[in-house]
Amino acid sequence: MKIRSLLVSGILLAAVQGDLFAEKITSSQDQRVVVVNDPATVIANYIKAVGGEEKVKSIKNASMTAEANFQGQIIEIKTVADSENTRLMQSTSVGGNVMQKTILAGGKGQMMVMGQVQQLPDETAAMLKPQTFVFPEQFYESMGFKLAYIGIEAVNGEDAHHLEITAPNGMVTNEFYATSSGLKLRTNNATTGDIFYSDYQEVEGVMFPMTLTIKNPMLPVALEAKMVSVKFNQTLSDTDFQ
Repeated sequence: MKIRSLLVSGILLAAVQGDLFAEKITSSQDQRVVVVNDPATVIANYIKAVGGEEKVKSIKNASMTAEANFQGQIIEIKTVADSENTRLMQSTSVGGNVMQKTILAGGKGQMMVMGQVQQLPDETAAMLKPQTFVFPEQFYESMGFKLAYIGIEAVNGEDAHHLEITAPNGMVTNEFYATSSGLKLRTNNATTGDIFYSDYQEVEGVMFPMTLTIKNPMLPVALEAKMVSVKFNQTLSDTDFQ
């Protein structure tokens, strides 16, 4: 059970972290129809849908906690993301015990798995930088990501723009944005499988998905993670990144 819990916690952490970057470190809704075939326009409409460019850029840090129930065990996922100072802490705990933790601080990255600490190569640590942003999508192109528009596909019965996002490390992720609302509905890549975003709620002036549903071949059933706490622009200290 401990090995399975570790596997599940790893998949959950990758999902909450942002699946664009998982491969290298692990084995107000506007009701409008957007007719576009340009990735930049899809991303711009997403940023508008979640609260607007000015509001999104005003978010300097975030402290988030999510919970999932796997075979009767509660898995807790905590994230502290500080884009202003390029710091990040992400952890998963099972039964109160930390199973996995990733830290980026002072330009250096490390991962802890069941008490064993591993320093991350500089190039891997650099790939964590986008995760310090709550909404990294607006910085995709400036951070070296390549975006391609694939077409319109259905996600749970709703039409969505399909974008193919290639990270600087070569990792390819597919993202799907609703044609009606502009909100992100789904992501997919080889590491995390499918992640569905739902139950968008307003949090301090921005729309945020409060439920993530993860479907992965390594999981016997779909796993649902619910956000239990989301806070922006908190006073942070070095102890938050230890």
